Amino acid sequence: MAPETGGAGEAPPAPIAPFAPFDGVLMLRLDTETPAGDRTYYVTPFVTDGGRLFVFDEPGDRSDALEELLVGNRTTISSASTGELSIGAVGRYPSSEEEAWARDACSARFFYDQALQDLAQLGGLVTLHPA
Repeated sequence: MAPETGGAGEAPPAPIAPFAPFDGVLMLRLDTETPAGDRTYYVTPFVTDGGRLFVFDEPGDRSDALEELLVGNRTTISSASTGELSIGAVGRYPSSEEEAWARDACSARFFYDQALQDLAQLGGLVTLHPA
């Protein structure tokens, strides 16, 4: 579920809501076309405002791996929970306003899981917008 809007901490407005069906989904599949070949990545910590998808990466040895995979590359987003639905997107770095909103929204969404809350505050972040 998307966090409530209307006031401080609100994400900048998104023009359309193609990602809204993924709002209540727990895990997404990202199929990305990269210069090195196609890659599939499964991700849990994410939030959406309907028009954009904010994907978090786990800190680790390669903290830039998600950014390398998604930024500037075409990605098809799907989930077993949404059946045949898939959305094409391109990744980019978030604006400072988007990043602040996404980190707060992810912490609120995963309030029951300290590890996912930590990812929301510490992990890398990529914004996906419709292609």
